[in-house]
Amino acid sequence: MATQISNNDSNPKGIIIKKPNTCCSDSSGKKRKPESQSAATNDAAFKKRRVCYSKDAFPDCVSVDEYKILGEISSGSYGAVYKVEHKKTGEIMAMKKEFNGLCPATRAEIDTLKSLGSHPSVVQFKEVAVDEGDGVYVVMEYMETDLKKYMSLKRDGLEMSEVKSLMKQLIEGVKFLHQNKVVHRDLKPENVLVSKGGQLKICDFGLSVRAEEEKEEEEEEKEGECMGGTLWYCAPESLLGVRRGSCAVDMWAVGCIFGEMVLNEVLFQGEEEVDQLDEIFESSSISSANLMLSGDGFDLLKGLLCYVPAKRMTAEMALNHAWFKEEVTS
Repeated sequence: MATQISNNDSNPKGIIIKKPNTCCSDSSGKKRKPESQSAATNDAAFKKRRVCYSKDAFPDCVSVDEYKILGEISSGSYGAVYKVEHKKTGEIMAMKKEFNGLCPATRAEIDTLKSLGSHPSVVQFKEVAVDEGDGVYVVMEYMETDLKKYMSLKRDGLEMSEVKSLMKQLIEGVKFLHQNKVVHRDLKPENVLVSKGGQLKICDFGLSVRAEEEKEEEEEEKEGECMGGTLWYCAPESLLGVRRGSCAVDMWAVGCIFGEMVLNEVLFQGEEEVDQLDEIFESSSISSANLMLSGDGFDLLKGLLCYVPAKRMTAEMALNHAWFKEEVTS
């Protein structure tokens, strides 16, 4: 008999489910402001938040001319990532360029990566490069692809041994972040890099916050602020506006990624926030049978996708779970 996700705390007493009032999503699951807000309004808001660049901000910065661009890795509306080669050393690296200069997200990413130090499951920060204008470039170690593309190349899905290896590395990286009081807040396959050899590294810290800022973040939530990030991997408490900035939101995203690696498709694909909540609360269709998970594997998934943040599995609990100790059978 297949086991199904059953969350007795799906709507804890005292929590009123109401329609969020500020964000929706596009077809990719990414949150965006309602179309009624004009581009001019968004530009004005951005300019107000923009940090004027000065070399004094990064005394250790180098000139972007020290690098040779080999090709574009990815691009979006706010920036692009390039594969580059250091002209003197020949080292291959990745260079991230924000089109709007030193925006708050770029500054947050630089500050977070510099403060974290080194860990095998977190992308390594190299340095900051600048151009003659206000361009700021974040130079990081190079990885061949991301988890989203990696999964798309596996037409028959990932082997369970691969899933287990990638999950262990992912949770180890998240545990390291949380031990250093960093909440990523935008974990998704596109923000998880993978090498040809199967090494995994977490990247893109533009939405990260310090764990001790949680109280302040909750106050902002009360004013109707909507958490950034990607809708399909957002924890239910973030969608409800109850809590944000907590380490638990990262663990929910880890659970979504886990299910996606096993199922080979996104678990919850809502078109906007209320629809996403419906997808989550109607998750009884997710069973151990259609996910092809063992009892221990499904127990881990349920622990990560617990609706109540305080009862959700932590990174340390997940790493000690029996699923990582069971042998993989073909």
